[in-house]
Amino acid sequence: MSLHHAESMTAPGHAGDSDHEGARVHPSTGCSWRELLLVLVLAALLWGGYLARTDFHVFPRDDVMQAVVAARQFAAGEGHTSRVATPTMLVFLAEQGRLERPWPNALRSPLPVVLMGSLMGFVSEPTAVALSSGIFFVLAVPLIYLIGCRLAGRWAGGLAAIAFVLAPSGLYLGSTGMTESSTIFALAAIILLLMRPFTWRGALLAGVALGIGYLGRSTMQMWALVMVLYVIWASLDDGWGRALLRGAAFVVPLVLAAWWWGAQMEALTGEFGYAAQADISVRRDTGLYPGRSSSSALEHWSPGEFIIQHPGVMASKYARIARETWPDFITMGGLTLLVACFLVEFVVVAAGGKPGGVRWLLYGVIGMQLLLVPLASFGHGGVSVNRYLDPLGPAAAAFGAAFAIELLRRHGASMRLALLPLGLIVALMSVPVAMNVAVGPYHQADIAYWQQQVPETFGPEFDRDDVVASTHASAISWATGAWAIEVPVTPDEFLRMNHEFVPVDWVYLQHRGGTNVDRTSAWESVMEGEKRLPGFEMHERLEDGAVILRRGEGG
Repeated sequence: MSLHHAESMTAPGHAGDSDHEGARVHPSTGCSWRELLLVLVLAALLWGGYLARTDFHVFPRDDVMQAVVAARQFAAGEGHTSRVATPTMLVFLAEQGRLERPWPNALRSPLPVVLMGSLMGFVSEPTAVALSSGIFFVLAVPLIYLIGCRLAGRWAGGLAAIAFVLAPSGLYLGSTGMTESSTIFALAAIILLLMRPFTWRGALLAGVALGIGYLGRSTMQMWALVMVLYVIWASLDDGWGRALLRGAAFVVPLVLAAWWWGAQMEALTGEFGYAAQADISVRRDTGLYPGRSSSSALEHWSPGEFIIQHPGVMASKYARIARETWPDFITMGGLTLLVACFLVEFVVVAAGGKPGGVRWLLYGVIGMQLLLVPLASFGHGGVSVNRYLDPLGPAAAAFGAAFAIELLRRHGASMRLALLPLGLIVALMSVPVAMNVAVGPYHQADIAYWQQQVPETFGPEFDRDDVVASTHASAISWATGAWAIEVPVTPDEFLRMNHEFVPVDWVYLQHRGGTNVDRTSAWESVMEGEKRLPGFEMHERLEDGAVILRRGEGG
C-alpha cells in the first residue's frame, strides 16, 4: 500500500486548524516527506542530547547485560551463544546432552544481540548498546507522528510524537538497549501499512515489520494471530481470494523469521525454537516456591506441562496478576492521558459512534496482550507499569491524541490556546525523563564497583574461563568476561548443580533488594559465615555485604 492511502477518521464538519470559531474546513491529514525528515532529525538530536546526559547504556540493565555478553560472543565469531546461563537452562541442556560451552543464547532475543555485535566492530560497546534501541526509537518517532497526522492532522501528529519522545517509553527506552523500541517501531509500521485501503504488497511490507518485531520480542508471534485476522477481515470486500492472499503475504515474513531463529536454537540445543524465558516466566508468582525463587530453581518445565500439572495454581496466579495489571494498562509507557483518550474512543467506536478501521487492530492486540500478561509475572521489572504493556503505549497514544484533537475541533476550540493545557499535560508526562536529564550520569559508582572492584577482589587467581555461580550472573559476566550461572536458590541445589551439571570455580553472593529477597534467603547462613558451603572456602567479604567463595580441595 502507498502511505498516501489511509483512512480518514475525521468526520465531516469538524473545524480545521484555523482558530476562527465556526470555520468548517477539513484538517489536512497528509504530511510531506520534508516534515517526516524534520521530525526524524529532531528525534535524533534529542536522542543524542539525552545520551550525552545519561549513562544507562554505559551501565545497562541486567537483561541488557545478558544481551551485551551474547553480542560479544557474536562479534567474536561464536554465533548465537552466551557466557550466561540459568539453572533451568542447564537442566534442559543436560536432558538434551548439550551442556558443553559456549551455552546457547536462549535468554535474549536475537535482534539486539546481532545489532550490538555488528556495531561493536565500529563503535564503542556503550554506543553499540544505545544504538541497538536508539535506531528504532529515532525511526519510530516519525511513524507515530504520521499515524496522528493521518488520523486528525498535524496537531494530532505533533502531540503524539512529542508525548512519545518525552515519555519513558521514548527517550529512556531508546537509550538503554532494551527491546521495547524495536517493538514500538514495528507496531507503528504495521498500523500505518494496514490503514485501508491496502494491497498484498502492503500486507507483505507489514509482515516484514512483524518479522523484525518478532526478532526483537517473541510476543509479536502471539499478536500476529490478531493481526492476520484483521488483515483478512479488512480485505473481505475484495473477496476471499484476495483476503487470504494478503493474509498469507502478511504471515510469510514472520514464518521465515521464526524458522530462522528456531533453527539456530535447534542447532545449539537440539530443540527447535527453545527459549529459557518461557519456562522462567510461567513459574513466577505461583506460590509453589515458598522462600525460594522460581527463576533460579534447578528444574525445567515446558510452559504447557507446568500449566497442565498445576491448573488451580495457574488459575489463581492469573486472577491475582490480572487484578493488579489490567486496571493499570491505561498508563502504558507513562502516556496516561492520551491512552485514556484512546480508551474513551474505544467505547465510542464499539457503540457505533464512529468508524473503527485500523483501530480494531490495536484494540485486538492490546486485548491479546492483556490476556497474556497474567501468565507471566507481576510488573516484570516494569519501566512504568509493566514492560509487557509499555510497547503498546505510543501507538495507543497516537490514536488518543487524534481523538483529543477531534474533540477540540468538534467543540470549536482554538488550537493555539489548546497548546497551554496540552503542553502542561505533556510536561507532566515527561517528568521522569526530565529528571534523568537534570541529574545526569549517576552510575559511576556501580560501574567502578563491577568493572574494577569486583575483578580486583577475585584476585590474580581468577581466570576468564572460570565458572562463577552468582546472584548477579549477568553483571559478573559483563564485568569480567567469565562464564556465569545464576546461583540456584538453595545451597543443596547448588551442590547438585556443581556435581551433576557444571563444576563451579567461584561463588559470588549479594542481596538483590527487597523484591528479590527470595533469591538469597536460603543463603543467609552461608553469607553470614554461620555455615560452610561444602567444597568451598571464604575468599573475600566485601564492605557492602557481598561474599566471594572459592573452590577448595574436594570441591
